[in-house]
Amino acid sequence: MVFAARQPTAEELASLYTSYPAHDRLNPITRSRYISILNDLEHVRKEGRILDAGSGMGYFLDTARSMGWHVHGSEYDERVVEACRARGITMWKGALDGGSFPDGHFDAITSFEVLEHLSDPLAELKNFKRMLRPGGVVYLTTPNFNSLSRRILGKNWSVVNYPEHLNYFTQRTLSEAFERVGLTIMRTKTTGISISRLRHKHSAADLGEANNASDNTDQRLRARIEGAPLLRYAKGLANTLLQLSRSGDTIKMTARSPQ
Repeated sequence: MVFAARQPTAEELASLYTSYPAHDRLNPITRSRYISILNDLEHVRKEGRILDAGSGMGYFLDTARSMGWHVHGSEYDERVVEACRARGITMWKGALDGGSFPDGHFDAITSFEVLEHLSDPLAELKNFKRMLRPGGVVYLTTPNFNSLSRRILGKNWSVVNYPEHLNYFTQRTLSEAFERVGLTIMRTKTTGISISRLRHKHSAADLGEANNASDNTDQRLRARIEGAPLLRYAKGLANTLLQLSRSGDTIKMTARSPQ
């Protein structure tokens, strides 16, 4: 397991998360990805409650609500929490703990690019298990330390970025983390390679701009791929190779709570 030996203070983290930009719209391609994820979770819907841990501006939850889910989120930044509450999303401010949501409350929990930020990722996964109903599902993504991008960039790999990122998972270590808390792995894969990350290397400011701007290199490339069948085929082939070698930029893992 790769992790930051130095732990940030609460003040450092508060300063970091309150400096995140707030975005006022959802990219249509990202929305289509959200719909695909929610379609994959449809088979576990019973009570219809879903939690997005580290929900940002809540756009995934907006999409989930449009598909009939009862939506809940968690975030650190007071601005974001209030913006989501104003749109009717049930929000928890701060780290999840025993008092955040009831045991067995959710059919599904999602968490996109959050686990790498946490000082105690196992505690987060234990809370997921506690809050899931029997047979409920977690869908989680996090950067892949064994990615092709890291192998190409070496010390310039911008994902290593203290105090923002504190843990760096591989497919093996993330699987073990899920198993340690009693969640059973259903599916796991690694996909994607970020052109923006390769271009901007270790500049956190440049990377933040590249990841968040609606017209950045990755978004423009995604738009081109969506509109061209041949490019979509090439993307599928590339993702197959990245999966076989476990070297995609992102680990995507789905796990189930015991019945």
